[in-house]
Amino acid sequence: MLRDVMRETREFPNLPYEGHEEELPQRFQQAFIQGLHQAHKEILQELRQTLLKIVRIRFPNALRLAKKQTLMIEDSVILRDLIVKMSTAQYTEEAVMHLLEVDEEEEEE
Repeated sequence: MLRDVMRETREFPNLPYEGHEEELPQRFQQAFIQGLHQAHKEILQELRQTLLKIVRIRFPNALRLAKKQTLMIEDSVILRDLIVKMSTAQYTEEAVMHLLEVDEEEEEE
């Protein structure tokens, strides 16, 4: 029954029939890894949107720089740290400094 349900999904249309179970673990692993990559992309996009929303509200003059800097960030830890820094920055100059430091942080990794 599980095999029939899985065959109906987009990810497993050519699921092997009985007797070909050795192919299942590799296909599950591929689907799992693909799902992880997709989830990571979605998390990065959500973090970018959160950061830009904070900058748009608190430091509208730094929005263009924030958009430019966040496009190239592929590390969720850096984005989370930047969200905290933008949330606690007192002045636009401080926010700009944090945004410019992103290049240095990415080079260190």
